[in-house]
Amino acid sequence: MIKKFFMSGLMPLGMLLAMQSVTGQAQDTSADAREGKELFTANQCWQCHGHEGQGGAAVRIAPTLYPFIAFSQLVRHTNLMPAYSPNVLPDEQLRKIFEYVRSIPEPPAVEDIPELAGS
Repeated sequence: MIKKFFMSGLMPLGMLLAMQSVTGQAQDTSADAREGKELFTANQCWQCHGHEGQGGAAVRIAPTLYPFIAFSQLVRHTNLMPAYSPNVLPDEQLRKIFEYVRSIPEPPAVEDIPELAGS
């Protein structure tokens, strides 16, 4: 669904990926991720995306493979959820939420969870 958005939306995914490599910024991602978790909670992202971005009422957003520019486009220009303008959620805060989502590790495979492995 996300791929479809980029192919028919504002900008092709390839262009977004290229822009990210040019606009990437070095920063303390661990501090940003901690602040991002607080912003994720304060902005109630968890209500639809779950506390770990695992999905629920909305799509799974963690871990994300998309660069910030793609994440930003989905948050700012979407019909899948309420769009958050920079007036409501400034770019700096959105970047910190992105760092939090990006910091969430991939969950273990079902076969690696004894209770679910069907042993």
